[in-house]
Amino acid sequence: MNSPNQTRVYRRLESAQSVKNSQAMYYLNSKNPYLHEEGKKIAWVTSGGPVEFLVAMDIVPLYPEQYGAIAGAAKDSTRLSQVSEAHGYSQDICAYARTSFGSILSPESPTPLSEIDGVGGLAKPDMLICGNNICGTVLKWYQDLARTYTIPLFIFDTPPLADNNIPSYYLEYLTAQMDSYVSFLEEQMSKKMDMERLTEVFLNSKKSIELWTKILNLGQAIPSPLNCADRFLLMAPVVSQRGTIETVELYEEVYQEVQTRVDHQEGAITVPEKYRLLWDNIPIWFNLYDFYNTLAQKGVVFPVDTYTNAWSQNFLESGDLLKDAAVMYSNIYLNKTLQHKIDLVGHLAKKFQCNGILYHSMRSCKRYSLGQPITRVEVTKKTDIPGTLIEGDMNDSRAYSEGQVMTRIDALLELIDTQRS
Repeated sequence: MNSPNQTRVYRRLESAQSVKNSQAMYYLNSKNPYLHEEGKKIAWVTSGGPVEFLVAMDIVPLYPEQYGAIAGAAKDSTRLSQVSEAHGYSQDICAYARTSFGSILSPESPTPLSEIDGVGGLAKPDMLICGNNICGTVLKWYQDLARTYTIPLFIFDTPPLADNNIPSYYLEYLTAQMDSYVSFLEEQMSKKMDMERLTEVFLNSKKSIELWTKILNLGQAIPSPLNCADRFLLMAPVVSQRGTIETVELYEEVYQEVQTRVDHQEGAITVPEKYRLLWDNIPIWFNLYDFYNTLAQKGVVFPVDTYTNAWSQNFLESGDLLKDAAVMYSNIYLNKTLQHKIDLVGHLAKKFQCNGILYHSMRSCKRYSLGQPITRVEVTKKTDIPGTLIEGDMNDSRAYSEGQVMTRIDALLELIDTQRS
């Protein structure tokens, strides 16, 4: 699967290069030696953290999870995980966390963030912002980071939601935290929050999310204009820069190119589309394009996934920024019940006309993986769409067996063929 001579059967998006360039400059600018003199600071934040407030306060948000994905794609995450394990971190904890600590504990050889930024890992943080809406591991991870750097930590606590109806007491609790969050940032930056600017940032975020959702929905076309690997690359700005006008402009460019593909009935892969599968969970970063390219050679395309849909939430409904942000950042896929996951996977599989579902059961992300066996059974029962579980990891190649994975996928494809006959 990793052969450099493997025939590439996926089409590259020209706008994807714009996204890569934007991300490269984003990380390069975060290492500006005059950043603090310009009145800015750096925050390390979880992917589910409320980023708009940081942008409005001239705080540069950086994401250890996103860095982990970059290190994984560079095929260096396993080495960094082993560095952290040598310092006492268990192999059973999140590979993103181990990759992050590995880069900190081996500063002489962290993974370069891009071809432009060859100076190493993430810029040193001034503060930490942690939201537990997508993960429980981040609590101890960020507490350890706070001890490592001796810097302040803000934790945004989001108890799991039973359904889409948020009780009044829950909303009060979340909104009060948002108010405390603003006070925390004001204290760190020694200035008051500019509410007009915060409103502008949220509007940019709203536009970015709306464009991202439109891009994802184009996957309903047959053939699908996007494959999983495309979306996993394109999602970077909506995670780390969604409050900026640059992200809005990037996604306008991406949308136009993907819409053109739809108009010309041009698929993401260059061979006839035979199987449409839904992908559930984080991708296998260290084997990203080779994995999907191998399947594409068999006519497999992934028009939809649950992972990139996590950043398609909308907000700004009541006009109260703190309350709306509280609703948005608690109303997350991984912060809801198993029944919600079952319903969503079934809905997406039908909406995007999938004839199979691939569940990536990961050693690292237990919150995402727990419940997948039940989800598989229940979704198939409701939709008649078959699914299979593959075992692996997003960043640790030691937890991945290519032979076992491909055997299970081939069995799923055979089952789909049988259902058709």
